[in-house]
Amino acid sequence: MSAPTHEYPYPPPQQQQPPSSKGLGIASMVSGIVAIVLSFIPVVGFLSFILGPIAVILGIIAILKKSGRGQGIAGIITGALGFVIVTLGTILFSAALLSIDEEMQSADESITDETESSPEPEESAAAEESAPAEQGEPAEVAAEAERTEEDLAQEVEEDTPDSSSGEANALASAESYLSFSGFSRSGLIEQLEFEGYSTEEAEYAVENVEVDWSEQAARSAESYLSFSGFSRSGLIEQLEFEGYSTEDAENAVENLEVDWNEQAARSAESYLEFGSFSLQGLIDQLVFEGYTQEQAEYGANQVY
Repeated sequence: MSAPTHEYPYPPPQQQQPPSSKGLGIASMVSGIVAIVLSFIPVVGFLSFILGPIAVILGIIAILKKSGRGQGIAGIITGALGFVIVTLGTILFSAALLSIDEEMQSADESITDETESSPEPEESAAAEESAPAEQGEPAEVAAEAERTEEDLAQEVEEDTPDSSSGEANALASAESYLSFSGFSRSGLIEQLEFEGYSTEEAEYAVENVEVDWSEQAARSAESYLSFSGFSRSGLIEQLEFEGYSTEDAENAVENLEVDWNEQAARSAESYLEFGSFSLQGLIDQLVFEGYTQEQAEYGANQVY
């Protein structure tokens, strides 16, 4: 009988350890490299503020999990470097912008000071040529218009030492307005208040300005007639509406050289531009506006 044989089983196969993954380390390193590159590009450099910390965090995780330790260390270094570079660049860029802004403000202030201290000669020459031609006023009025409100305020303050700065400025503004156009007393006060002066300052200016209100009424009447046709009574009513007294308004109209027939024709033409009228209806409208029957008939027949 043969000896029993023993069969030995095959040794179990040895399990191989899976290769360690380096994904986190590679991701950390790539993020860090991208952060460095972007930090040098002005438009997209702000992304390094995000990618830099991400690279550092991924690098730390990769080292702890042994997932690409070398790449993780590289990611930490590059990510931190990219973050530092973009931070320094932002600080330097902001400082440069602040410096440029301060220089521009300083330049603007110096230009403003020079402009205020020395008026443009071309503007003065233009004022000398245009004021008499457009307004048809005497040379003295044109010269008065050339002066700035600052010059007028300084002269007024020297003449009236007891007045406040606001009152002196209001008086200078009043003189400036009167050099260009006609104003009634109440109209000038309202204009000064509209410009920001207090009621007290405006009233002080009007009380102390040298002005003939009858002359101002005549100037305003001429100004109205240069733009539209008026009857005698209509022009007086318009002047009263603007704040002139009845006496000043009547004196102004009486001293005007005006052809009321021609004014009726101008008014008739204006009515026909905006509406349809029969001949008799146009005459009635002109009479309603203050023209006499003869003036209304003349004006209507000129344009109908």
